[in-house]
Amino acid sequence: MLMKTLVVIPVKDFADAKSRLEPVLGRQRRAALARWLCERTLKFFRDQMPDQDVLVVTACETIAQLASSYGATVLRECYPRGLSAAAQLAAEWSYAQGYDSQLLIPADIAELDETELRTLINHPRPVPSVLISPAHDRGTNALLSTPPNVMPFHFGPHSSDQHWQAAHRRGITCSLIHLSKLRFDIDTPDDFSNLVIRSSEPTGEASTARRELQSGSLLALRTTHTQEAVC
Repeated sequence: MLMKTLVVIPVKDFADAKSRLEPVLGRQRRAALARWLCERTLKFFRDQMPDQDVLVVTACETIAQLASSYGATVLRECYPRGLSAAAQLAAEWSYAQGYDSQLLIPADIAELDETELRTLINHPRPVPSVLISPAHDRGTNALLSTPPNVMPFHFGPHSSDQHWQAAHRRGITCSLIHLSKLRFDIDTPDDFSNLVIRSSEPTGEASTARRELQSGSLLALRTTHTQEAVC
């Protein structure tokens, strides 16, 4: 029997997002990138996985309205407290609402793939259990927890290792699943450069954001990389 699973997408204020891209993108372009990634993620679940319940956790009214416009349920934070706290808030809400599992997905995955996500959601798992899909840098790009609040969250550098260790300290069955597309997110200048080069052209408002980003950021990337090589 398939478990009732809620997809959770924590989203921070666009103006404060993507700080690791500061060397190559100004604040306005970082905010535009964060909005585009968020909107693309919401559109993906609305169009490709309409049968899937989606919850967006945010303290930002603008993001709450955007998420609602794409059909997602919104859980408001009183104030931003970080990714781990947002995930924990969602986990308690998910459990109270009767969900068997929570699948936490960040809003900055480079390429979402329906087959990969359904592989995660439909993965056979005991209760309790944790399933981790690591990022290429040993972060956590997907975390399936059963029940949703089975353990505290530990997002940050090498968080896949932290989540693995936390599960085993509690005697919880924990597995890793390596997915070729889900392992890449947009956090660093190299990540962003690859996104601009390889991304398929989106439409609508997201297309406008991408054109704005492309207008000067590739030049900035090339300049920055050249300066680093000279040094």
